Amino acid sequence: MNLSFTDEQNLLRDSVSKFCGSDYDFETRMKSVNSDAGHNPDHWKLFAELGWLAIPFSEEMGGLDGGDVDLSLMFEEFGKSIVVEPYLANVVLSGGVLKRCDLENKASLVESLIAGEAQFSLANYEPKKGFNLDAVDSEISSDGIVNGHKTTVLNAPNADHFLVFGKHGSGFAFALVSKDAEGLSLTSYKTYDGFVSGDLKLENVKADAVFSKNDALEILNEAVLEGIISVSSEAIGAMEKCYKLTIEYTQQREQFGQSLSKFQALQHRMVDMFMETEFSKSFLLKVLATDDADERSKLVYGLKHQIAKAGKYVGEEAVQLHGGMGVTEEMSVGHYLKRLLVITNLFGSSDYFLSKYIDS
Repeated sequence: MNLSFTDEQNLLRDSVSKFCGSDYDFETRMKSVNSDAGHNPDHWKLFAELGWLAIPFSEEMGGLDGGDVDLSLMFEEFGKSIVVEPYLANVVLSGGVLKRCDLENKASLVESLIAGEAQFSLANYEPKKGFNLDAVDSEISSDGIVNGHKTTVLNAPNADHFLVFGKHGSGFAFALVSKDAEGLSLTSYKTYDGFVSGDLKLENVKADAVFSKNDALEILNEAVLEGIISVSSEAIGAMEKCYKLTIEYTQQREQFGQSLSKFQALQHRMVDMFMETEFSKSFLLKVLATDDADERSKLVYGLKHQIAKAGKYVGEEAVQLHGGMGVTEEMSVGHYLKRLLVITNLFGSSDYFLSKYIDS
């Protein structure tokens, strides 16, 4: 496997790391979390100015022609600061659909996304339907009328456009729906980790366009695979931060006249946290170095299972080793755990992906 990064990729990682280290401390993050939008619009504008929103798009679309490795490097740094800006919902998921679809005006939509002028949300999952991507009841008629109910639509309150996945004839398609479309109702909420989300109800909504009628499910699957790689990288960054915060905390706290880090039992637990993180990182590198499409899909399923298991373990250990302080709102370690627990079930549970790994 070729595990080396290009100079451009190292510069990208350094750029994101510098932003997170200097402009995105814990207090700044919490101000964004507690705002109505759930993120800082100025930061989103900065992402656009720095070219980060253009990373995974082709040069023909005005992008930088990046791929999984570039997204992974960015999200690992995002995870270290639990960045709440809606990069996953806009660029990875919605952008992943737009760059592969046959929509006539997709170039202008991608351009508005890259410029930070418009936001998008992918609406595919439905209540009580599980995680299979084709388990939908929403219908998109031949004349562009959409009916259905979508749940856990990431960044829904901020979206200007929704990419709604649903049944179309004997197959599937996407519908481009404006936030102001008649018959569209949105219930907004914040998830356990402080990110914004929402549920959509569509009653005879007229879509702006219906597209990708022949390969919608394949496009959705590819976008979700990129999403899994991205959040897995984010989880690795969060896990790394968790064990480093825990080591720092145990070195400062004293009991029986010596720092907690001197106790062998606690040392063993922190080593286990480190090993789970490093194994997850090795698994991710194997995914990134794999060229075969079928093998890549299988490895992504296995990666998500490993991330779910390791993330929960590392996050919970970090909170427990911080003691009562770990569960307070003022301590960042509890927020890392919340994000890791959400990632554990994002796109599918640990057991779901283990089954898909075994069956593929």
